[in-house]
Amino acid sequence: MKFQLALVLVAAFLLAPPQPGESAEPQDFRETPNPLRLLADQWSGYPETSPTYSLEFLRSVDSETAHMSLKEAILTALKNNPGIEVERLEPFRAAEQTGIEKSIFDPVFMFDFKKRYSITPGGFGASPFFQPIQTVDSRDYDFTLRKLLRTGASLEISLLNNRLENSVPNQVLRPAYQPQMQFSVTQPLLRDFGWGLTTIFVRIAENHEGISLLGYQAQVARLIQQITQKYWGLVFAQENLMIQKKGVEWAEALLKSVQARVRAGALAPVAVIEAQAERARREGQLIAAENDLDFARTDLRLALNLNPKKTFLPRSIQPSETPSVEPYPLNRAASFESALTRRPEIISAGLAVQNQSLHSRYAENQLLPRVDLKVGAGITGLAGRLKPGASSPFPGNYWNALDRMGGGDSYHYSIGVALQIPLGNAQARSKYAQARIELGQARARRRDLVSQITLEVEKAVGDVEAHFKRIQSTRRARALAEENLRGQEKRFEVGLVTQKDVIDFQSKLLDAQGAELRATTDYNNSITTLWRAEGTLLSRYDIKVEGQDKEPDPWWARF
Repeated sequence: MKFQLALVLVAAFLLAPPQPGESAEPQDFRETPNPLRLLADQWSGYPETSPTYSLEFLRSVDSETAHMSLKEAILTALKNNPGIEVERLEPFRAAEQTGIEKSIFDPVFMFDFKKRYSITPGGFGASPFFQPIQTVDSRDYDFTLRKLLRTGASLEISLLNNRLENSVPNQVLRPAYQPQMQFSVTQPLLRDFGWGLTTIFVRIAENHEGISLLGYQAQVARLIQQITQKYWGLVFAQENLMIQKKGVEWAEALLKSVQARVRAGALAPVAVIEAQAERARREGQLIAAENDLDFARTDLRLALNLNPKKTFLPRSIQPSETPSVEPYPLNRAASFESALTRRPEIISAGLAVQNQSLHSRYAENQLLPRVDLKVGAGITGLAGRLKPGASSPFPGNYWNALDRMGGGDSYHYSIGVALQIPLGNAQARSKYAQARIELGQARARRRDLVSQITLEVEKAVGDVEAHFKRIQSTRRARALAEENLRGQEKRFEVGLVTQKDVIDFQSKLLDAQGAELRATTDYNNSITTLWRAEGTLLSRYDIKVEGQDKEPDPWWARF
């Protein structure tokens, strides 16, 4: 209990208190706030909050114990471990970046209203008489729709509405309505041209999304390996404690036997001191084993973080599974093939090479001069209220102006080509060279990673073989140590060996039992390490890691 309280105090500022509803699902992050609340926050300021920890909470401990198999422990950790939460959300963050890149094809709607009113002094003008003060009242209501097309073209459609009322004598329409419908397209022909080029950063973002998902898979595999080591570490600590307790029992029994022989005069009194010293030594080993067990139990319970009662220290875990001592079938060639085709790190490195290749292609295109084809067209309408005593072919209101605009009698169009050639083009050439260098680096990193994983698989296969042989050899050593101890105890009873001989053979048996236990634990851990090296660790426990469901692109983003 002292160990647990000490651990609680040390971790007080490392772990946040679990709060109900603290963990959010990825879709929760896409919820947008209420605009009224945003407006209120802009005027009132944003409150700052920080977690607080009460002593009552820091002392809370879940006193119950959950019995779990290894698979149950792994699934519990994947659900509750706080460390994996960061990696779990990373693929969803990357998916949002893909959405950001796709948003360049979203149309943009704009509305612009402008009112202009002026009073200016008049002049003589064309008449010899002085003109009165002139007033101008102009109002513009403009609607514009802009969109980037997948060919690289910029499309703009505008509806411009002008209402003008002027006191100039020669203006016969007061007010005058002049709507215009304009259409313009700017299409790059060299630089930034092409369906594949405009979507290149979308593909890069999608690859980053895949890299994030693969990174999460690799992190899950590492967590499973860690949970396996902690699980078997707790089993080892429990079995080792039993061995050390047996050693203390043997030392106690030997001490009693020696004391009886000393009282009978068969042994010198110094034999009691020797037996007491051995018992004290083994009691020290027992204390160390108890401490190791407390740490292993706490280590596993914090890693699994099974906390239904929302206490600071989560529920304790009791393993219900024993380590395997059965031979594991090995196939080096199959292990190498599996690792090179299934390891998420290698697949991720391949996507990184693809991304650098896409960056290189984009930089290569930027070496070209800019040649843009510009096309524009528009139609215009006109109508207004006639000045008394005046005549005009365009009488009417705003709707009459729209009708005349739709007739297409008044129109305009333009077509042209714009050429831009950067002299020297040093920036584009340097960026292209930089992209090619980074592509070479990505390929070299992938080759180096393949070599590292190949070595990792080779070591994992060798460790499984070596640890299984260790189990067999330590098992034989333990059986022989048991037989030797029985023989020495019988000889000691008839006075053929000394007390020290019995102590030595007891220690050898305890060491042999510990060695066998360690070999069994290492063997099971090495199998998990091999599965991770092969890239099959997740499938061994039927664990699937999937990213966010893809939403179909809206229709306007498909062209």
